[in-house]
Parts: sequence; C-alpha cells; structure tokens
Amino acid sequence: MKLTFSWEALQKAFEEIDTANNARTLYGTVTGKGLWLVGDDGVYLMPNTTDGVHHRGDAPRVIIYAEECNPKTMPFDDWWAAKQATFGGDDGVEFVDANELRQLALRLPSAPAFLAITFAGDTYEISFS
Repeated sequence: MKLTFSWEALQKAFEEIDTANNARTLYGTVTGKGLWLVGDDGVYLMPNTTDGVHHRGDAPRVIIYAEECNPKTMPFDDWWAAKQATFGGDDGVEFVDANELRQLALRLPSAPAFLAITFAGDTYEISFS
C-alpha cells in the first residue's frame, strides 16, 4: 500500500529539524535528528527533535499525516484499514533520514508535490510524485 505525504507540509518539519539541537533516541538507539514514521492513530511523519523553532514551550508537535491515513479528516474505518495495511494492528516507529530525503528531492527536475512511502510486508520504499 502506498501512503503520500505533502512535501509542502514537510517543509515545517524540516525547519524544526534544522533549528533543533537535540533529538530523541529510538528504542535506545541514537539516530540523530530526522523524521519518525509513526503508525498508531493514523500514520504520520514527525520530527524526532525536542527543541526546534516549532517545538518550543507548549507548542504542539509538527505532525504530517498520510493523505490516506488521517484520523483528523477521515472516517475511522477508512484510516484504520490503511493503518492495518501498513503497520498492522500494532503501533510502530521507524527512523527516516530527513537529509537523505532532501538530497533525493534535489535531484528531481522540479520540487515534488508528495513524498510517497510504499509498504510491502516488513519493508517500505520511498519515492516522490
């Protein structure tokens, strides 16, 4: 199943990452600053940073939901089916290197509209559209 994320919306996440000094570990592993691909209530990307420009004080976290799996805009049965098809019934988190994404996007003839993540079993593939 393919999930798409607005490239324009991801710019705010990149700003957060670029201005932060600290990042959370992932299950005790130091990954550095980047994005977390999260499957729980929906599927979304979010910076793993703790102190960037958009995550100060009581400001809400920067969260970019997949277009196909957004509990804020979709009926439960629809987003839940997409969550099940990508992460299964369990919650999960994967690290995505934001710098690699940006470097790949720079190689494109024009800025992408979407980051696409296609899930197949226990793996996923990243592309742009």
